[in-house]
Amino acid sequence: MEAEIGHKQNPRLYRYFPLSKRDQAWGLFVTTVGETLIGSHLPYPPEGHPKGYAFDWARGRVLHDHQVVYISRGRGWLETARMPRQTLEAGSVFLLFPGVWHRYRPMPDTGWEEHWIGFGGAQVRRWTKEGFFAAQHAVIYPAPEAALRGLFTRALEAVQANQPALQQVLAGILGDMMGLLYSAQQARFTGLRESTSAIQQVVEHMQSNLLTKLDLPVMAGRLGVSYSWLRRTFQQHTGLSPHQYLLELRLIRARNLLAHDTLPVKRVAREAGFEDEHYFSRLFRRKTGVTPTEWRSRGTPLP
Repeated sequence: MEAEIGHKQNPRLYRYFPLSKRDQAWGLFVTTVGETLIGSHLPYPPEGHPKGYAFDWARGRVLHDHQVVYISRGRGWLETARMPRQTLEAGSVFLLFPGVWHRYRPMPDTGWEEHWIGFGGAQVRRWTKEGFFAAQHAVIYPAPEAALRGLFTRALEAVQANQPALQQVLAGILGDMMGLLYSAQQARFTGLRESTSAIQQVVEHMQSNLLTKLDLPVMAGRLGVSYSWLRRTFQQHTGLSPHQYLLELRLIRARNLLAHDTLPVKRVAREAGFEDEHYFSRLFRRKTGVTPTEWRSRGTPLP
């Protein structure tokens, strides 16, 4: 179902999608995509949406899929069964979860412009199960607006062009979008400017000093932060502890040497920052499933 309405006070473009077995097997699929400009003092939500998506403020709504909604202009409110009423400013994003009652609308005197994508699939269930996104923290603000607006534009352009394998194209765009939102969410928890700068300096230090031991307390002192804050924030940014991150950098260096050189394994271990050849070989096998010698003989490409 698709609608494009040219009313100058309420232009809309939206579409709802049937799903094939191929779409569901992909693991991430899109159920709806659209945008609406609501002028001031106009009724909300506008008419025309299917019964499962239409709602009124008094009763609210419960969806069967997830949605990400981006407000690019205006102001409004959001209320869910998991959160008290929140004021939404331009630039905010909120997530809607299946089975969770909610309602939202623009303020009458400002109206708003909203953009949305509905989605589901096995990948989404993994995101929620692992706690990447939660109904208790549904509002993400500030969001990376320029990139986010570009992704919504790409999605609508793909829909209008009716590209082959449209669902898979939209799933790729959605994956980029959710990655940006997760990054913005982590920045909110850690403080964007100071944390990004500190973590970048630690990563650059690791990359330039693979052969030396990482002294994180000393690094924290140089950066003017506590050791516990630096360790916690580093893991929130990268998904790895500083020690694990350094080990992964060293393993990448070792795989490069094994793939492009004839150095003995003992020398490879040393050149990658591992003092103990036997520890290096055990770690390499645990991480890759093969020994360094087997890796080299197979000519395994870098991941």
